[in-house]
Amino acid sequence: MSELEEILKEAARKVLGLPTEAKGSVSSLKKALGALSPNFKETLATPSPDKQSAKNPPQATIVVEAVEVKPKPPSAQPDEGAQKPAAHDRDLLHRLRESQKKLQKKADEAEKLRAKLQKEQRAVQEAQSAKGRALEEAAHLRKDLSRVAEERDRLSAELAKVEADKEALEGQLEGYKKRVDELEARVRELEGIAVQKEHLEAQLAGLSSFKETLPEPFPQEALLRVLVLDYPNLGDKAEERVIALIEGYWAFLKGEDHPALRHSNRELLVGEPEGMVLVGLEKLLLDLASLPLARWLRTHAFRLEALLQEGQRPSSPRLREE
Repeated sequence: MSELEEILKEAARKVLGLPTEAKGSVSSLKKALGALSPNFKETLATPSPDKQSAKNPPQATIVVEAVEVKPKPPSAQPDEGAQKPAAHDRDLLHRLRESQKKLQKKADEAEKLRAKLQKEQRAVQEAQSAKGRALEEAAHLRKDLSRVAEERDRLSAELAKVEADKEALEGQLEGYKKRVDELEARVRELEGIAVQKEHLEAQLAGLSSFKETLPEPFPQEALLRVLVLDYPNLGDKAEERVIALIEGYWAFLKGEDHPALRHSNRELLVGEPEGMVLVGLEKLLLDLASLPLARWLRTHAFRLEALLQEGQRPSSPRLREE
């Protein structure tokens, strides 16, 4: 701007005819130019038409008014001193136009910067608006987070209470399980006792039956040392009773079990029996007598004798043994 002011001052001095050494401010020069007639004023530089547009906002331009310099009437003999100021004026005008172009360029750049500034300002406003929305959303999220935290604390407290109740219930359940186990063991024990009771009752009934069956005087302590077998109860038929007696005796000797031994005092014996008592001996003899056992034994013995012993063999004089 200082260079432009110097150019303007120099042009004003030339137009007003002031000496070069004269000094004054720009405002005093403008007042002197304003006092001149409008016919002597001319616009030295104006903005180019292609840079102005109705769509763009009005830009700041600098218009420099210069006073037309009228040349002096030519004389018959031009002197060289008069041509030098004219060349100097053209140089000043050229420099003035160049300065105007620079100013216009600066104005265009300023307009671009202004547009960029407006764009940045809009971006800043949008960013501030987005920031405001984000802050508002963050506030809502903080409220939601606070509610969630409160709900979490409440649920944690409830969970802790439930865990405590669960531990208490588990302790009670363990106690109930132990009690159930004890009761089941007691039930099994009572069932065993009941089985033993039934067994003892059955033995007592057997002893009572043996006592009634055995003749008097038969000592009761002998039932613990002597095997007593109730023959009449071994079956309904004679052959069933005889077969049961024989098979039961074999089982007793082998230490095995047999249905016939259920009609004895085998379980009451202490150690090896000292003897055997057969209740119903006469029934046994009657069964043996009623069965064809004697005849079968005799027939079987005769058959064996006929097979084992050779009798007298007949011979024929007409036949000779080879």
